[in-house]
Parts: sequence; C-alpha cells; structure tokens
Amino acid sequence: MAEPSARARIRSLDLPPFDPLNVRAAELRAAGHPVISLGQAVPFFPPPDSAIAAAREALGRPEVHRYVTDPGLPGLRALLADRLASAFGTPIARDDLVISAGGNHAFTLALTTLVDASDEVILPAPYFTNHQMAVIAVGATAIEAPVADRTTFAVRWSDIEPHLTARTRAVVLCNPSNPTGAPLDAADGHLIVERLAERGVVVISDETYMQFVYDGVHWSAASAPGWRRNVVIVGTFSKAFGMMGWRVGFLLADAAICEQAVKVQDAMIICAPAISQMAAEAAVRGSWSYALSFHDELRRRRAVLAAGVGAIPKLRWTPTSAGLFAFARVDGCGDSAALSKDLLERAHVVTIPGAAFGVSGEGYLRLSYGYADAAELHEAGERLRRFFAEG
Repeated sequence: MAEPSARARIRSLDLPPFDPLNVRAAELRAAGHPVISLGQAVPFFPPPDSAIAAAREALGRPEVHRYVTDPGLPGLRALLADRLASAFGTPIARDDLVISAGGNHAFTLALTTLVDASDEVILPAPYFTNHQMAVIAVGATAIEAPVADRTTFAVRWSDIEPHLTARTRAVVLCNPSNPTGAPLDAADGHLIVERLAERGVVVISDETYMQFVYDGVHWSAASAPGWRRNVVIVGTFSKAFGMMGWRVGFLLADAAICEQAVKVQDAMIICAPAISQMAAEAAVRGSWSYALSFHDELRRRRAVLAAGVGAIPKLRWTPTSAGLFAFARVDGCGDSAALSKDLLERAHVVTIPGAAFGVSGEGYLRLSYGYADAAELHEAGERLRRFFAEG
C-alpha cells in the first residue's frame, strides 16, 4: 500500500481547537460578556526580572541582530547542561543540547532526525495533540495507546507493550502530562526506558512541565541508566520562566544525535531567536528555581478548581500532583467538542475538549488552573455548576 503524499498528510491534519475557542472568546468579550478562560496551558507569571533585564541590555549589542551558531549560544548550552546534569543526576555536556524555537520545534527536530516515514510512533493517551500532528506531518504512523489508569492517568509499561510491533521506532512520553497533569513514576519510567532500549526503540520524553511537580520530585527519562542509548528529552523555557512568546526551548540527546539534528535545525530556522536565547541564559543563570516560588499559589488554585469540580455531580476528577491541568470526566458526554462550544456560548467559560487529545480523551474536558486566578476559578466553578444543573 502506497504511503500518502506529503500534501495529503498535511491536508489530513486538523488544527487543535485552541485558537478557534480563543477567537470566539475574544469576540464574546468584545461584546461585553465576562468570559473566563480555563483553556490556557500557561502559567500566570511573567518572565523573571533577570530575563527582562538581559533582553533590554542585549538590544544595544550588534550580535543580537544577527544569526548565532546553529545549535544555540555556547554559553546557554553549557550553563543549561550543568543545570540539567544536577537536576537529573547524570553527566550532560554542552554538545548534548540543541537550542530550539520552543518545545514543539524541539519535538519535530527529534522526529525528523530519528523517525522514518514507514515507522510507527506510540503515543500513550490522552496525548498532547501537537505530538500526534507532528508524527503525521513527518510521514510516520501515530499509534494511540490508551492509559489504563483513568483515575491518576499514570503511564505504565503495560500500557505500551501491547502496541509494540516490528515497525515501532519511538514512544512518546509527556512527563508531566499535558493534558492530565500526571507525572511519570520513577520505577515505571526506568522500566519503560529499559524495555524499549532492549528493543532498539527511542523514547522521546517531553518534559515541558518538569518544574511543575508539586508533590515529590520530577523524574526525567535522562535519569535512567544508559539513557544515551535511546532517550531524547524535549524541553522549553516557555512555562518554567513564563516565556511563551519568546519561542525558545531545547533538545537534549547524545551528542551524536544532536550533530544530526542541527542539520534539520539549519534547514528549518538556522537558529533560535538570538534575543530569546540571551534572555533564557540569564534566567537559567539567575532564576533556575523561579517556577518553584509560585507552587504554593498554584496549589491554592488547584484546590479552588477541585472544590468547584467536586460540587458538580456530572464531573469527575482526581487532582494530579503536577502540571497545570484538570482532566475531568463528564458523565454521559459523547461529544466533548460540542460541549466545549456550548460551555463557551452559554456559561462563558473556555474549556478544551478531551477529544483533542486522542480518541481515549473523548468524554473529558481539560481545565487549566495555571492562568485564571482563584476568584476566576471560583466563579468558573459556579458557572459550570449552573450549566450542568440546567442540563
């Protein structure tokens, strides 16, 4: 059977519902409606002062207006390598890092470098929708592997193993998960990496929310023994430093993989934005634990949202210990996209339909407590309660 053409693959993709919902929310606000967004997968805080100051200072230097070396600023890569080595408990060198234009770009770099069009890529689900889109865009086949634990959404080897075939090239982990907020348990993670290494399967671990683990310590796939054999880490400065619009992230892998990924980087963008890298370097140097200072406030917001959801009989959510999300089951819901639209129009609350995160996400809503403040979360809970009471 012939592989679909690149044009056919891209035409088969559906954009996630985030932008359409946000555009409609903006229209409703402009018409005078007090819309509350629980759809933003972002934290509420701005970049640290260190990053802002570095960006301002950089504007006066000629090099900020030019290309930098393809893999990224040497100083940023060296500093980040030291920080990650300390956090993950494993040696990491500058050449094990490529600075990308955000986490999604790093993920696509990994796929383009390591995955062929005839390969299968397993996505434990619910998955981050952009992961599935990127897999299809590069010509590979996305295999949805539903997570059996529908309470904590913890990913285990038993979720992945049945979907392995001779064509499996990679397994994608999202740790902590977007959309569920579930962190990966260290024992489960070690087992997954080890078993896949034995089979020559790559682990691409998206650790965008690694600094949003509220109970316990983040476990990285780069902490697994012999991780260089088959692990690639995708990360970003967007969430931990409130730098979403700066578009700067990173790919961590063995230097031999990075050497090949840089070729793709050069073809795509040459280099990540110079000013963003300079700001990120200052943040890594002076504000590495910045996100941790907001954990108490995020726990408070999570508790407010949990109380609101808990007061609605049709919604079921067991709060997870990481991320910025509630992935709430809606009793009797067979069309989460229609439900999200209805909630926006009638209750003026932005939610993200679970179906955006795979077939196994249908019947759920993703609600974020990262951006809305406690008062807005309380009011959103009241609106949701009235909406579902009305039927």
